Amino acid sequence: MSRQPIAQKQLLTLRQAIIIIGILALLFFAFKYGQNVLRYRKLQSELAVMDAHVAEVEAERTQIDRAFDESLSPANVEEFVRSVLGWVRPGDEVIVSVGENGDAADESARPPASSAPEEGAHVADRPQPNWQLWLNMLTGRE
Repeated sequence: MSRQPIAQKQLLTLRQAIIIIGILALLFFAFKYGQNVLRYRKLQSELAVMDAHVAEVEAERTQIDRAFDESLSPANVEEFVRSVLGWVRPGDEVIVSVGENGDAADESARPPASSAPEEGAHVADRPQPNWQLWLNMLTGRE
């Protein structure tokens, strides 16, 4: 009795290896596609949030532009300069409330002082121009 060698069966055939590699490649591409779909959905939701924020900012900008345009109207400008700056029109009567010591109770209610010199001011109180100082120095006058 002689032993005959048993033919060993190959573990994988070439056809089976190609099928396994193909299945693994399909699984890999399906996984990557799923990742991209999830990333796409996440970016879409972020885009929706950003679009909502942009709409809010544009609405705020429109409101600010409208308020700015309204503030430039002549009526609003006049109201501002009369109330805040204390300006008056020629012919308007200015009423200033006086406190106990004779000063204006509210400094903002006081009309703006004029830059013209008072009648009683002395000429010597004003500084001399430079040309006059030089002339006095050269001629010896003091």
